[in-house]
Amino acid sequence: MTYVRNGWSLVRNQFPSVIILFLYQLLWGLFLYRVVNTAVTTFLSRYPDPPPSALSKILFILEGQYELLHNSEIHTYFWLFIGMVVLRMLLTPFFQAGILYGLTPADSRKSGLTLFRGMKEFWRPVLLFFLLEIILISLPLLWILPKLYALWPSLIYTSGGILPVLKVCGYLLGWFSYCFLIRQCLLFMQFGYLFKKGAWGSLWLGIRHILPGIVIFIILGSAVTAIFLIFGSVSWIWTGLLALILQQAFPFFRCLFNVWGITSQFQLWYSKSQNS
Repeated sequence: MTYVRNGWSLVRNQFPSVIILFLYQLLWGLFLYRVVNTAVTTFLSRYPDPPPSALSKILFILEGQYELLHNSEIHTYFWLFIGMVVLRMLLTPFFQAGILYGLTPADSRKSGLTLFRGMKEFWRPVLLFFLLEIILISLPLLWILPKLYALWPSLIYTSGGILPVLKVCGYLLGWFSYCFLIRQCLLFMQFGYLFKKGAWGSLWLGIRHILPGIVIFIILGSAVTAIFLIFGSVSWIWTGLLALILQQAFPFFRCLFNVWGITSQFQLWYSKSQNS
C-alpha cells in the first residue's frame, strides 16, 4: 500500500527515536519482570508440596485472602504496581510528542535530538489529547463492565453453553473497535492541530477515510503478529541463547512498527489534507 511504503521513508529518519524507545521498553520490561518475579515467587513458595489435598487447597486460598488484606509487603507491591502504571501513562504522551515532532520538515526543526526536542515542543497538546482519549475509551466501560460481571457466573459453570462466551467476545470486540475509532480520529486531530491544518477538519478527514486507516492497521498489525509468532515458535523449539536473543529483540520490532503505523497514518492524513 502506498501510505505504508511512504511511511517507511519517514521511519528511517526516526531510527534514533526507535532505538531509544526500544531501550525504554527493554528496561521497563526488565524492571517489571524483577518486581513480578519477586512477588509471585514469594507467594507460590507457600503452595502446598507435595500436591495438595482438597483441604490444603482451601487453607492455601484462605491464607492468601488473609495476606492480601493484612500483609503490608503485599500492599507495598500493590501500590508499587499502581505507581508503575501511572508513570507509564504519564510517559506515553511525551514519547508520542517526540515521534510526532519527527514528522515535521527537517528545515523546520530546532537543534537537538528529535525525540527529546519533540517532548519539549509538543508535550502540552499531546498530553491533552491523550487525556481526552483515556476519558473517551473509558466511558463505555461504565456500561460494559456490569454486563461482563453479570455474565461471569455463566462463564465459570459450563451449563451456560457457548452463548455467554459469544456475548463476552461481542462486548470486547465492540469496545476494541470503538477504541480504534477514537484513537484514529484523535490521531488525525493531532496531525491537524500540530501541523496547522485545523483539528476539526482533520477529524472529518479521519472519519471519511477510516477504511484506509483500518487497512494500514491490519497490514502492520498482521506483520508484527507474524514476527511475534515466528519468534515465539523458534524460542519454543530451540531454547537457549537464540531464544533469549529473539525474546529481547522483539520489543525493537514492536517499537518499529508502532512508529511505522503513526508515519503511515500521517502519510494518509497529509495526502488527503492536500487534496481537500
